[in-house]
Amino acid sequence: MLLLAFVALSIAVVTLDFRQNSGGPIKRARDVTITVVAPIQRGFTTVTRPVGGFFSSLAELTNLRGENERLKELLDQAESDADGLPQIEAENEELRKELELKKSWRTMDSVLAPVISNSPSNYKWAVVIAKGKRQGIRVDNAVMNSEGLVGKIIRVDRNYSTVLLLVDPAAAATARIGDLGDSGLAEGNGGGERLTLSSIDVTSAVSVGDEVVTLGRDQGIFPPGIEIGFVAEVGGSAAALERLITVEPSVDFKSLQFVTVLLETGDEVQPKKKAK
Repeated sequence: MLLLAFVALSIAVVTLDFRQNSGGPIKRARDVTITVVAPIQRGFTTVTRPVGGFFSSLAELTNLRGENERLKELLDQAESDADGLPQIEAENEELRKELELKKSWRTMDSVLAPVISNSPSNYKWAVVIAKGKRQGIRVDNAVMNSEGLVGKIIRVDRNYSTVLLLVDPAAAATARIGDLGDSGLAEGNGGGERLTLSSIDVTSAVSVGDEVVTLGRDQGIFPPGIEIGFVAEVGGSAAALERLITVEPSVDFKSLQFVTVLLETGDEVQPKKKAK
């Protein structure tokens, strides 16, 4: 009965609202209701909106913090990558040079090896490389890089080898001066010092800037034509028997990163005798 009563009342109100003019009683009652309720609703909204905004801000703050942490991690990773980029580029450039070097020695087996440390042995000018017997390296193998002759293998372990650098006083290689054909012995004088090229006749037309390469008569240790350096000074009087020649090595022995070991062996090069 109550439901029927409300339905009948609703129908009556709808009928009156439809038939009334703009100033009808229902229209006036609705306007009065809006006038009374609107300020209350506005006040309620004014009070509750900051509360809703506060909780929305809390949720947004949590999201922002998570996003901030993620961006920090990305930034740290980017900075780390940027710090290591120059070293990676340098290593890539060095590897590209070594690969080009390998192409020019197609007839020879070779091993590309990274330089990992200075040698702990009694040799002052030597380095350790991370390749050894397992890769076929043997004592007296020639060692070079894209710049020129580095030295030779003097000790081999299973996975490591020691390279005696050409600048060591105990190191030597037979050498030829450019296109002149004059040959002698290139010997080391220690780090930071130029090489000495001995046994060049005083009548030789050698001059500063001439290229010096391996001659290839070291009992098979050093193949011919590997660059050693360039003539830096030429001395010796007319009365002398030979020129006094110093050679600026092509290889930067203080910043070796990768070297190529040529897998051919021979008798050990005899070091120069020290003066008594």
